[in-house]
Amino acid sequence: MREYREIPPPHSLREAVECCWISSHADAHRVLPDGCADILFRFREGQPELLTVGAMTRFEDVEEHPEESMVGIRFRPSMWTRVMDVRADEVTDQMLPLEDLWGAAARNLRERMANGRSGEERAAYLIQAVRAVEKRTAFQRAIGCLEMRRGMVSLDHLAREAGLSVRQFRRVCIRETGLSPKLLARILRFRHAEARASAESGGHAGLAADCGFADQAHMIAEFRRFAGRTPTYRDIEL
Repeated sequence: MREYREIPPPHSLREAVECCWISSHADAHRVLPDGCADILFRFREGQPELLTVGAMTRFEDVEEHPEESMVGIRFRPSMWTRVMDVRADEVTDQMLPLEDLWGAAARNLRERMANGRSGEERAAYLIQAVRAVEKRTAFQRAIGCLEMRRGMVSLDHLAREAGLSVRQFRRVCIRETGLSPKLLARILRFRHAEARASAESGGHAGLAADCGFADQAHMIAEFRRFAGRTPTYRDIEL
């Protein structure tokens, strides 16, 4: 059975990082897009790997690895490209060795994490390796608004907040998040709806409207697109 838990980031990283997370004894599971990117340390079959995981546009099924252990750090949308030293659109839907971006620093970090005695110790090494983001840019503040509003903000409003034209905003968004503004908004809206559906017992007649979907059919179509299934309320499927 998969064991998964999240660790809040230190105060210095809260602008950029959503959480650190620890997973072990992984059974087969489905990973859903969330608009975020991760640095992932994975111990599989005795081999340590340190990877960059870009923003996802689709779900991915992960095979069972009973002896696998993982530690990751999850970055908020647009808040990781300067940390990883890469354009976000170059790693969308990809998993790359962090060494390709950080060189020797990634090799040294991988070795320290491989020698860690616990998930918590490995997470601490990963946190120490990430530099703090002192202040959001105007664009990052606009993306933060989109994240806070769970995708329910117009592109015109976001562009104005960032001091950009709509065309400029779209170009910067692809570069900094790996996703177009429209796709990022859809994923953030889906993520909120999926979390609501998973947490609530019994169907919620107003969920589609609450989460900004045009109607129930629209919500179901988005779940099929991003999760490969229809909404489920604590295992009660629509």
